[in-house]
Amino acid sequence: MAFPPPPGPGPYPLSLAVPSFYVLVGLLFIFVLMLWVLQRTYPGRGRGLEGYLEAAGVDIAFLGFAVALAVALAWKDPLGNRTAHALYQVAIEGYWLTFAIPIVTVGSSVQSRSRGGIPWRIPAIVVAVILFGVFFAYYYANS
Repeated sequence: MAFPPPPGPGPYPLSLAVPSFYVLVGLLFIFVLMLWVLQRTYPGRGRGLEGYLEAAGVDIAFLGFAVALAVALAWKDPLGNRTAHALYQVAIEGYWLTFAIPIVTVGSSVQSRSRGGIPWRIPAIVVAVILFGVFFAYYYANS
């Protein structure tokens, strides 16, 4: 099986004017707003910031990646090929995030709480990347 071509122009619309994109941006905004409120309300409280970043860091990173991917694809080619459409769907539909965020959050938390004694962060990220590939393959095959 050959790799699909890189994202490029095609017949599939890649619009940011869809409710699921607004949900992604809204969630990312809420997490950033919570961080800002924490820092403004409790300045100099390192443990609070550590706890927040431990709990929400993965969410912020994954949501930021999904938003950035959707924006990059839509701006580059508002009408994309199958590859662009499949990547867009992985980011916009949110199913990948539904699985990847909890998996990496648990792996990261286990590693943090065990003070590195149980190295689960990297394997959890590998699972999230594999899931991204699985969802990409599904959307690519069905577009």
